[in-house]
Amino acid sequence: MSEQMKKSILIVDDENSNIAALTSILGASYTYFAAKNGRDAIAAAEKHKPDLILLDIIMPEMNGFDVIELLKKSEKTCNIPVIFITGLSNSGDEEKGLLLGATDYIIKPFFPAIVKLRVLNQIKIMEQMQVIMEKELIEKNNIDKINFLTQMSHDMFTPMNAIIGFTHILKTQCSANWNDTEKDYLDEIDNASQELQEMLKRLYEE
Repeated sequence: MSEQMKKSILIVDDENSNIAALTSILGASYTYFAAKNGRDAIAAAEKHKPDLILLDIIMPEMNGFDVIELLKKSEKTCNIPVIFITGLSNSGDEEKGLLLGATDYIIKPFFPAIVKLRVLNQIKIMEQMQVIMEKELIEKNNIDKINFLTQMSHDMFTPMNAIIGFTHILKTQCSANWNDTEKDYLDEIDNASQELQEMLKRLYEE
């Protein structure tokens, strides 16, 4: 897989050994960023916009709960999924992490195969959500385009009908004494307005 197509993961842990272990377990399928404290984690998330964050809880100065709260409050990072990977096994801690917005909670010591599967599942969920969002955006844009064209064609019918109507009056009642050039001009106006009206009808009907 090329570097451009790889999903990116930000690993936040104050222990180098844990960062190394996670990158080794997950392998070469992802691009990695690392941060060893909460402040650097938030900066890295805003800069790199990773597809997933693996976040430890017990860290100096700012713990993982503090970090995810700040991530979820920022428009730049609020949609990045977060998985806690921590030694805290208390159900209350797990509940707190999930309530703060984490998508999963993995307790150390972890099984490598489980970590790989949970990360992969989260990436797949994220990809499916992106497909749905892109589809909804396309549908919305199509609806907006149709509404614009319909409104535009509708708003132009009234003045176009007036042009066609008055042109017809000029041709049938007022052009007897006009020279050939003036009559040609009037024919051009009539033909062009008729063509434009037909085009507007097609747009309106579509």
